[in-house]
Parts: sequence; C-alpha cells; structure tokens
Amino acid sequence: MLERYLVNHLRNSLPQPSLVKLKYISQKTQSQSLTKQGNRLPTFIITGLSNSGKTALFTKLTTGKVSPTVTSQEPNVTTKFPLPSTGQTKTNFKLIDFPGHNKLHNLTINEIKTSTNIFGLIFLIDSSIDPKKISESAKFLYEILSTTERRPGGVDILIGCNKSDLFSARQSQKIKELLELEIDSYRKLNAHNISKVDNDEVDEEFSDLGQSINSNFRFDLLEGNFDVVSGSVLKDKIEKWECWIDERAVNY
Repeated sequence: MLERYLVNHLRNSLPQPSLVKLKYISQKTQSQSLTKQGNRLPTFIITGLSNSGKTALFTKLTTGKVSPTVTSQEPNVTTKFPLPSTGQTKTNFKLIDFPGHNKLHNLTINEIKTSTNIFGLIFLIDSSIDPKKISESAKFLYEILSTTERRPGGVDILIGCNKSDLFSARQSQKIKELLELEIDSYRKLNAHNISKVDNDEVDEEFSDLGQSINSNFRFDLLEGNFDVVSGSVLKDKIEKWECWIDERAVNY
C-alpha cells in the first residue's frame, strides 16, 4: 500500500510536460535499442547511382515483370525473396533496393554496418553513361568498400553493367578498369589529406582498402569476391545476375 501511494504521489506531482518528456525518452531508448540490434536476416542489397536501373531490377526480381519506375526517395524492401530461384527447397531472403541520390548514400552505408548477414551486394551502373561520370559511381563504390572491407571476409559484390544493349554501352571490362583507376585516385587523395592533417609524409606502408597506397588498386585483391557482369533489365537479360545471386543463396 505504501509503495502504491508513493508511486501515485510521484506521478501526480510531476508536471504534464515532464510526463510527456519521460514517454519520449522511453520511446527513443527503445528505438535506439532496435537500431543496435541491426538486421539479422539473410540479405541482398541493390544499390548504385540514380537512373542506373535499381528499382527496375528490384521489381523484376520480386514480381517477374518489368514495369516503368520513378526515381526512388525511400528504400524498396521485401523480406519474402525466395531463393534459390531454381529447386524445390527455398528460403526467404531480404532484398533491399536503396535510392541512388548522393544525399541518400548513407542509407546503404548504414545498412552494411548494421546487417550481420549480407550474402551479396549488387552495384548497378548505367553502361552508357559518359566516362567522365564514372567518377561519381567510383566515389560511391569507394565509400561502400571502405565499409565492407572492415567486415571479416568482406562482402561479395557484383557490378551489374546495366543497359548493355544500348549502342553507346561500354564493355564490362572497360568499366572495371575505369572504376579501378578512379578508386585508386580516391585512395591516394585520402592518403594525401591524412598526411596534411598529420603534417607528415605518407608512410610507405600506408594501406587503404587493404592494399598498399604505393601500388595500383585492384578489385581482385579485395576480401570479398568481386564480379563485373553486363546485362539489361528492360531487355530481360539478367540471367547471369540471377545465377550470381543463386550461387550465394545456396550456401545459406
């Protein structure tokens, strides 16, 4: 009885705004707790710059249809992505398509940091874009690799060279070479900036993405497996991408 009296007395003595504030703090604490838990579902991620065909690929993989899409402002998510695509026994995976606007790139990075069971990341590139714009894709990919390479074993990544059916499309090998050159320039710029902050020269043993800054960057030296494959969502030529996904799903 005494405990109940004290609880009621304390509750009645608090001003109403304080009660509201306490409720807000409680909700915020619960939200932070959920965020720390992260995503534990087996997951595949689709990301890349805007207009690379990410949402079209997400729609094709989840519905089997190709339909017109608009630039996404929020991630598209399903937790019922059955894999492997062939075979009698299937497991539901989580598939996330992230928006490509540069102000929303942090959504992809945060997902990589908080997901504990990433089976693969598909980075789409418009094969027909101006080579000068490949730098934007390389910068985003560099940010992604700076996160995935900190995970044990890295993350398997597929560079999907979309719209390969267009006349102006470039070969996947050429796109790979351009990306390696651009990422290497970002690594060296990062090392230079660090040396300026420290007022010191770059150490010969300094490494970035697990590779010496004094050597050229190479995708095949990353912790995770790395593949570059051409395809076209609108022309329904994504069989090689689907096989890449299936190969990783069967290991679950």
